[in-house]
Amino acid sequence: MLWLLSVFLAILVVLLTPLINWYLALSKYKSLKNVPGPAPLPVIGNANDVGKTTVDLLQSFMQLHLKYGTFYKLWLGPRLHLMVAKPEYLEQLLTSNVHLSKSDGYDLFKPWLGDGLLVSTGLKWKKRRKMITPTFHFKILEEFMKVFNKEFDLMLDILSEDEKNNPRASTEITKYITLAALDTICETAFGTPLNAQRNGNPSYVKAMANFLEIFTLRFFSGWLRHPLIFRFSSLYRSYNKTLKTLHDFTNAIIKDRRAEFTRRTSKTGVSEEGIKARAALLDMLLETTVNGEELSNEDIREEVDTFMFEGHDTSTTAICYVLYALAQNPEVQSKVYQEILEVIGNDRRTEITISKINDLKFLDVVVKEAMRMYPPVPLIERRLEEDWILDGTRIPEGTNISIFLYGMNRDPTVFPDPEKFDPERFLPEKQADRHTYGYIPFSAGPRNCVGQKYAVYQVKTCLIKFMLAFEMMEDEKFKPEIGMCSVLKSRNGIKIKLKPRNQI
Repeated sequence: MLWLLSVFLAILVVLLTPLINWYLALSKYKSLKNVPGPAPLPVIGNANDVGKTTVDLLQSFMQLHLKYGTFYKLWLGPRLHLMVAKPEYLEQLLTSNVHLSKSDGYDLFKPWLGDGLLVSTGLKWKKRRKMITPTFHFKILEEFMKVFNKEFDLMLDILSEDEKNNPRASTEITKYITLAALDTICETAFGTPLNAQRNGNPSYVKAMANFLEIFTLRFFSGWLRHPLIFRFSSLYRSYNKTLKTLHDFTNAIIKDRRAEFTRRTSKTGVSEEGIKARAALLDMLLETTVNGEELSNEDIREEVDTFMFEGHDTSTTAICYVLYALAQNPEVQSKVYQEILEVIGNDRRTEITISKINDLKFLDVVVKEAMRMYPPVPLIERRLEEDWILDGTRIPEGTNISIFLYGMNRDPTVFPDPEKFDPERFLPEKQADRHTYGYIPFSAGPRNCVGQKYAVYQVKTCLIKFMLAFEMMEDEKFKPEIGMCSVLKSRNGIKIKLKPRNQI
């Protein structure tokens, strides 16, 4: 009889714990009772109000944004998320030196990214940020441009050859750009040529896409966030296999580079400006000591994995959507092309430099407008480190703040006629009328993206070379199935029609 009582009590605890957590959460957030939002159900909250796929998630978040506005509450299980898409509120939050922690949802990244720069907080984040920032110095970015030129030239050689040998009505461009971006991040940040474009590396690319999809589904699920429930889900086996692929890939890069690093007999030099010219982020990590000890392989892998993810997946997304937007808007494309001809010429193999990119003013506003309509990262989150008083409302410490960039970028109060592709809205004279925090594709404040200049020059180099090689036209039969998958992903890729340009 005693064992029956034990079993009964165990079942009772399992059943009652979610209810107890739910009512504790309701009590904690009673100060937010006047904040609008969909009515939650006990325990599961608003889990039924958001989609079950990445595409449905984005659509449901937009519907909620249109219904409840730029500040509302959403319950995902017993976790409350304050959805914010108001520039004035974001300025207060993102410029703060207190609220620097990511939400606990980012913990779902830790099995892959560990406690790297994206996820870490407090003193560790500050030390790592200070350590990594110099690797994106202007002088080093100039050296990276050589790699960008080389890899995107190769990408277009392969794409041109494929088009010649297999003419088609439209081309799925994501696969080409993904591998090129993977090659650039490996060689620039890690000093290791991967040759993914020549050899292919679908296992790593597929593993990353799989992890991010599972991550997103867990992030917004009322149930799958719980480790025990997730362990018994249909996703768990695929998840473990995915993690092994990702870690094996990175471990091999670190092992090879450490062996090469050890063999060196001389260090790299110091420039006349006093900036140490490193071959790669990875070299810097291998050189770094903390309290007299080298960083462990696990410490290094955290940052390598973080930059593999942030350094190629977001850039791939940005490039694909700019090309897609240009294919849909031929007049804009023609204007960009004419500017490129005037500044650079019509030979796509010309070495693109930072100074030449900086002279392409119209290309700059086109990229910004495309990233407004298709932000590579559609949503970011922070966790409040202390109570936040916002327009007289007390938001308790520990609250998750969800910054819905995709919704803000399509809000007519921030961007009039938001569904229109209008690069001129980013001309200096028009930006003056818009709140500074109305457009923050790389976040903002102390925790903005450390590699944003790297990303912008990488994206623009690819776009310039692509446009010198091809004229892009819309495939009217194709519609991207856009979803929120940590980055903005199209489930069916990005297809456009390509017409080769005459090359000198």
